[in-house]
Amino acid sequence: MKQTKRLYAALALIAGLLPVAAWAQWMEQSIPLVAGWNAIHLKVNPAETACSTVFSDTKITQVSWWNRDRLDDGTGSAVSDFCTWYRNSAEPSTFGRVIGGKRYLVKTTAATTLKVKGTPAIPNGKIYLGEMNLVGVEVPTYTSDSTTYFEYFTPFASSLASTPYFFISTANESVRLSDSVKVTNPSKAIWLSTAGEGEATYMGPFELALEGGSAVMAWTTTTAARSLTIKNVTSAARKLTIKRETSLTPPTGQGTLAGAVELTIESIDWSAGYAKRVYKPLTFPFTTNIAAGATFDFRVRPNLAKMPVKTTPGAAYQSILAISDAGSKIGSETRTEGTCLYRVGVRSDGALAASQINPAGLWVGTVALAQVNRAKTLGSAQPEWDAEALMTAPHPFQFRLIVHVADDGTTTVLKEVFTAMKSASAPAADLLTDKATAIAFRGLYPNGTIRRTASANFPFMKPLTLRGGEFMSAGSELSATFTQAYDDKTNPFVHAFHPQHDNLAFNNKKPSKKASGDEGVGEYESWGVTRTVTLKFLADDPSDAAGDNWNRTVTGGEYTERVQGLIGLGKPIITRGIFRLSKVNDTAELTTQVIH
Repeated sequence: MKQTKRLYAALALIAGLLPVAAWAQWMEQSIPLVAGWNAIHLKVNPAETACSTVFSDTKITQVSWWNRDRLDDGTGSAVSDFCTWYRNSAEPSTFGRVIGGKRYLVKTTAATTLKVKGTPAIPNGKIYLGEMNLVGVEVPTYTSDSTTYFEYFTPFASSLASTPYFFISTANESVRLSDSVKVTNPSKAIWLSTAGEGEATYMGPFELALEGGSAVMAWTTTTAARSLTIKNVTSAARKLTIKRETSLTPPTGQGTLAGAVELTIESIDWSAGYAKRVYKPLTFPFTTNIAAGATFDFRVRPNLAKMPVKTTPGAAYQSILAISDAGSKIGSETRTEGTCLYRVGVRSDGALAASQINPAGLWVGTVALAQVNRAKTLGSAQPEWDAEALMTAPHPFQFRLIVHVADDGTTTVLKEVFTAMKSASAPAADLLTDKATAIAFRGLYPNGTIRRTASANFPFMKPLTLRGGEFMSAGSELSATFTQAYDDKTNPFVHAFHPQHDNLAFNNKKPSKKASGDEGVGEYESWGVTRTVTLKFLADDPSDAAGDNWNRTVTGGEYTERVQGLIGLGKPIITRGIFRLSKVNDTAELTTQVIH
């Protein structure tokens, strides 16, 4: 294994020029515009964000962005409550890029249709109380039933001004809406008059959030479960309905569409008498009921068995999840299409299944020791030691295990590892093996980030090579032996504040009979301790929690450690338990030296 990796400043520049994989699922929003002013709600993140591209229709002469959140569009333009873009005007534009999920006022010279291709935007429903707010409504284009604006906002009726309720821009004027006006165009935005002070959050009957603030449910190198939390903010139970929609063909330069994303959904199995996470294939439409004020955790991961490997660069399985309250009983009426519709993108890298069987990279997990050997009898001053029989420990002992696998299969155990990123936009991380290398990396990349992961169970040591078998191969055993010398500061016999534990004679400070006590016998103040670690991989997951991920991104088996020297020659301490590792990084090289 090539463990020495030279890092040059030029590499950071090269890495910054590499293309970034598309993280998108594609749809097109079609927005009818009338002559004059139009209030619109953009439900997609545009593939091309420049105003001149999104609003390329020459009938569009002016666009105002209601920017009450005072966001920066990334162009360095002026930030205010309203920012304006002009097609042809002596007056300078105050924004230049379009942000999905926001509301805009669009001025046209004649009726036209604005078509915007992009990815679903997660709803953003901040409302400033006591003000007029330009808001969007997350509804479908109804065919069999419809909802009123007032009904849609009912869960937040206490925040609405007594009068007026809503205004909608039509041509060059705003007209107050009556309570019975139906929502027929989901792309329209409305002016909402509110009372009170402060801020409120509003997304309609359901409130959605992806873990970590992500914009999409995506899997690139691992199949770890992702969560979409859906909260029912109404005062009555609602049926949750999730359908899968087909992604459009990605725009040029955004990779290729390999097919629809197949998913498995997490549930809890109590059949064995304890809670066990299991994953079952997800079929659409998916429905469940959510009580008033309750939250449902839609936790899923890709079903790789149904998605053949696509090794073409940029190929990805992509779909759109359409989330609604279709089938809910609202008042005395069961709504076929409900009152709301939200869309969330899902994506799984086409080569993910292939990468799942490639173990190269960093694995981090835990060992749970549950067995240990002991003396056969306790009454004798010199009890006979049972070297092999193991007994169940009254309390399991856990510690962290860090393992790295190189491209050639070389497997090492690490005391610590520093995951280092040259910059926030770097395409991959470097794995540094010690503190000195991390300090050198910091000097070379002052704007980079470094995160340390360590295990207290191992002494400060260089990467320890495991030999004898193949990583992640069922039934295979890998083992390594290392010694904590009699004078090692991590040796359990050595005490930093006890000078007699130095194996030196107290009267002349010369070494005692031998310079070390590695055999664990004799008149020595401390002994060397030899430890042999063995990992035996299992074909099946002992807990059944990993499902299809077992021996892909999650692996494990039986951990055994044999400790010689703590008691004496021929009296090893043997512990055994279960180890479990998850793949956290695909970097196949360890960096042991940084050269400026």
